[in-house]
Amino acid sequence: MREVSIRLVFRVALWTIFVVLLFALISCSKSGSYGDLIYTYDEISSYPDVIAKVLPDHTLIKDQTNSSIFSYLNEGHEAETFDVLAVGALENSIAGNWYPQYLATVVIAVDRNLTKSEIGGWMDLLEVRDAVAISTDQPDQQLLMSAISFGLEGENFSLDSAAKLLRAFRQEKRLELNTFSAPLIICFDYQATALIRSGRQLEIIVPVEGSLTYEKGIISSRELSFRGDEESALLEAGFRLRDGSYDVSSYPGADYENASQLEDYGNLSRVSQDATRIFRRNVMRTHLYSSADTREHQLFPYIYIVIVVIWLASIIGRTLQKRVKDIFHLTAVVLLGWIIVRLIKYQLPASALNRYFWYVFYIFQLSLPILLLWLVWRSDRTDDQPASNRILTILTLFNGVLIAFVLTNDLHNLVFQLDLSNPRYSNDYTYGPVFYLITITWITELISAFIMLLIKSIQLPRKTALVFPLAFCVILLIYAIGYITRVPIFWFSDYTMVVGLLSLFFLEASLQTGLVQGNSKYSSLFAHSPLKMQIINTEGQLILTSANAPKFDPGLQQAALAAYPSAVKDSKDTLVFSTKITGGYAQWQEDISSLNSLQQAIRVSVRKLKLTNDILERREEIHRELDEEDAKIKLMSQLEEIIASDLVRLSSMIEELDNTAGKSSESGRVALLLCFIKRRSNLFFRGQETESLSVDELNIYIDELAEIAQYAGVNMLVSSDVKKIVPVRSAVLLYEFAYTVIDWAARVENSHVLLHFLTEKEQIKLRILPSEDPRTFEPGEKLRTAIASADGEFACKDLDGAVGISLSFPWGGEQNG
Repeated sequence: MREVSIRLVFRVALWTIFVVLLFALISCSKSGSYGDLIYTYDEISSYPDVIAKVLPDHTLIKDQTNSSIFSYLNEGHEAETFDVLAVGALENSIAGNWYPQYLATVVIAVDRNLTKSEIGGWMDLLEVRDAVAISTDQPDQQLLMSAISFGLEGENFSLDSAAKLLRAFRQEKRLELNTFSAPLIICFDYQATALIRSGRQLEIIVPVEGSLTYEKGIISSRELSFRGDEESALLEAGFRLRDGSYDVSSYPGADYENASQLEDYGNLSRVSQDATRIFRRNVMRTHLYSSADTREHQLFPYIYIVIVVIWLASIIGRTLQKRVKDIFHLTAVVLLGWIIVRLIKYQLPASALNRYFWYVFYIFQLSLPILLLWLVWRSDRTDDQPASNRILTILTLFNGVLIAFVLTNDLHNLVFQLDLSNPRYSNDYTYGPVFYLITITWITELISAFIMLLIKSIQLPRKTALVFPLAFCVILLIYAIGYITRVPIFWFSDYTMVVGLLSLFFLEASLQTGLVQGNSKYSSLFAHSPLKMQIINTEGQLILTSANAPKFDPGLQQAALAAYPSAVKDSKDTLVFSTKITGGYAQWQEDISSLNSLQQAIRVSVRKLKLTNDILERREEIHRELDEEDAKIKLMSQLEEIIASDLVRLSSMIEELDNTAGKSSESGRVALLLCFIKRRSNLFFRGQETESLSVDELNIYIDELAEIAQYAGVNMLVSSDVKKIVPVRSAVLLYEFAYTVIDWAARVENSHVLLHFLTEKEQIKLRILPSEDPRTFEPGEKLRTAIASADGEFACKDLDGAVGISLSFPWGGEQNG
């Protein structure tokens, strides 16, 4: 896991550095295209008239974009500048030619139409109540403050004395910036001369404490061909030549005795680099909590990038949920992308490309609240739940539409109302209606995240955990409102970095307070857990171990890894397990002594149960044998009870056989009774096995009786139309009824009997037609009772001159085939 995180962070950092270096190189590359333009920073100067004479092929143009001279040199143009900057450009081979033209001394210009104050030096400015003006344009501000400090401190000056003097003016509300209309003006002498030539009544004061004189001229990457009369042109235009000569009428009251030229610009170059920062913070008391000059503008983003990359590296290992980790990754990408775009924007000169980099800011600004909303929504959800919801999707699409409005602002001016014909449009603009919609949108989204966080915090056991995340939300909201309304403390800060850092603090606070699930405390939890576990990396090095974990033998450790996913035996009562995890393996020892004891107890119990089962099986077998014997006895008793009377009658008939006149007929009756007893016994056992009997089988039994009946003098014909089954009980009664009729026929010498099975009205009927009148036949009482209990019906009917008897039962079986 850690290796994956390191690789991801390394890639993010590498690409970030690559992008920054790429644009740094692009911003420093030379175009090599030469032109006929000379750029100057002076608002008031007669130098354009001089250039028109000495370099007629060139035009002097006032810089409107606050670009450095180096950017113009890179573009192949020339620039008017001071010797301080020219020396550095020559030493670093940025330019090849320097043409110093005139002197520029820092002076105090006193407008005698506006003040009668007597001014002789820098400290005299503290004694008057007139407004004092100074330029903040670069490099004028650096050189003006350096001259003041030189006069007040000497050659090894710092800028502290100049800052103290100017701060006193500001505290007295007498300091005016970037104007030449004040009664007292700290400026260059050639600027004062230009004002005098325009009609102002100025007195030029070279402070008695001292001041600095600089050389000013043209720096170029190519050789320039002057006409040759530049000195006369400069004198005519009111400039001081390098040898100190000048037109006295153009410099009323000027005394250059206290003005000095530095031979070594090392100290000046070093201290003047901080002029902007010192002026803003120490004099104007602005940019106290943000970058105040170009160096800090460049340095702070790099520090910010390092902070974000380090935070991203740390957050990867401290976040549990994959979805939340993805949100953190996207947030880091947004913050890095935003600051890189900001860094590139300030590397570019004022142009359409620079403007669109400004527009691109809003891609990141509108992405950030969506990510915060997504994070708060995901904070109490697991990875197997949906990644987003419909509302978040709609908000994302809506923010995308707003971003499209920003990127197309040049077409409609609904976001920023810009006058692109104004070179300073990036500072002089107003807001359109869509800008306020954008502001309301992302503030509303931020407040929504705030409310969602407030609701979800109710479920937290630590209610105070919400304080820090909510505090950062409130601070971010206050800051955004203050920046939009241009409250100085907010307006002069770096919006990108402040919002980014507040967002980082919010995310970190959410993680630390438990609003977002993290694993920062898991190492401590793991170390104090009762588990006997350790975590090693792929090289086998120990990463994390619990307090109860034993020291694993290296051989056993490797054996456990090789046996994965099985375990290896450490001792009789311990096993070592291994499982692969991201970035390494988890190994743990399990005590199986209780399992071994349990297995032993189970084996003893199994043996006891087996003995008990054997005893129970033997007991069951004995009981079963006894039950079978009882059943046999009971069955035999039932059978004996059924055939007892028939056996008695059989015995009586056999005893009387010798005394009977018709011995043959009686013998036939004895044989009939024997056959009946046999089949009756069969039917009894059949009734124990099944509940039904087919009529065909019953027919066979009666046919058997018919064959024996011949020996008793009775001829029988048995027929059947029935192919069904009947209940065994009905079959027994039909069989017993047939025997009774045959025995009666033999006894009364009825020589012919017809017996027929048929179905009639859902009944099976046995119809018997004897040759003699059967009205004298009556079934025995026991048989009649049995027939009645089985819903049978006995009948004796006259059938057209013959009398028949019948026995019928309702169907109780199913058709057989």
